[in-house]
Amino acid sequence: MKAGSKILVAPLDWGLGHASRCVPLVQFLVEHGFEVIIGGSGDSLAYMIARFPELVSVELPSARMNYGRRGMISLPFMFSMFRFALNIRKEHKALEKIIAKHSVDYVFSDNRLGLYSDSVPSFYMTHQLNFDNGFLNRLPARMMRRLHFRYINKYRCCFVPDAEGELSLSGILSKTEMEVGHLGPLSRFLGKMPQKIDGNFDLLLLSGIEPQRTLLERVFVKKYSAMPTSRLQIIRGVVGETELSLPSNISCENNPSDDRIASLIVSARCIFCRSGYSTLCDLAALGRRAVLVPTPRQPEQEYLAERFCEKFGFVTLAQGDLPQVNFSNISYDSVWKYDYLCTINELLK
Repeated sequence: MKAGSKILVAPLDWGLGHASRCVPLVQFLVEHGFEVIIGGSGDSLAYMIARFPELVSVELPSARMNYGRRGMISLPFMFSMFRFALNIRKEHKALEKIIAKHSVDYVFSDNRLGLYSDSVPSFYMTHQLNFDNGFLNRLPARMMRRLHFRYINKYRCCFVPDAEGELSLSGILSKTEMEVGHLGPLSRFLGKMPQKIDGNFDLLLLSGIEPQRTLLERVFVKKYSAMPTSRLQIIRGVVGETELSLPSNISCENNPSDDRIASLIVSARCIFCRSGYSTLCDLAALGRRAVLVPTPRQPEQEYLAERFCEKFGFVTLAQGDLPQVNFSNISYDSVWKYDYLCTINELLK
């Protein structure tokens, strides 16, 4: 890629994880002389606009995901996947119009399958190239993998935001015979040295797709409401303000600045969060372990929670077990010495 060119960077809008991991990517491209255009939809686009208000932004068609209470076997999820499939074609048509209007030279898609182009080089990024992780029936896993590869092959190159070998965070999820480039685990906290604050509190990092995000929030609010001597700080991965009625020992912030989040992460006594890949990369960048609560019936998060428990010394709890767990008895080594390596300069080759 040539400096001075225009490049469209567009993350998927399933939660804020895809957007947040594109932050170091956009920073890198801007620092190396590229003119970046932000593409997206929903909260994901709003997050990127707030993070980079000086950049041009364009809206793409959206197919919002809903897992329902029963995860991937629920009707809301089935309907969401149907909408997602229809949205791929809409994305592709919208992209050609954007390329023509803004004279785009390159396209970089984070898990948006429809952003391939025959007119300009397009690149795809994902950490999940393999769905056969032991939590999904083998036949559906192979079908999903085959469909995914069908679209990936429409792109010039596929990048994996992870390290290779023993330092890999995604494990079997990114294992593939396909030729890919590795960028290292991407995090908005790359290179940050956050300031520590009073650490006499527990931290809940709320993220992911509804309704499970709200269901987990309610569990923790109820739990800490019955623990008045314990402090809980909640970071809600949502854009916009929502008023919550909370007891005095619970504080809540909606999508605060990256510096604020980093300070809370390095200072908290105990961290609770989903086992979403972007969240795990953030923890790696800041050297902290956490108690992982995977989204129920979401195979990717269930696999990552198990992997991080076995390989990296994290703790994992099922969401359904939380009401019976005595949080005072949770103990783990919160400091994580991960040899973090970012090779994002692979993009310029």
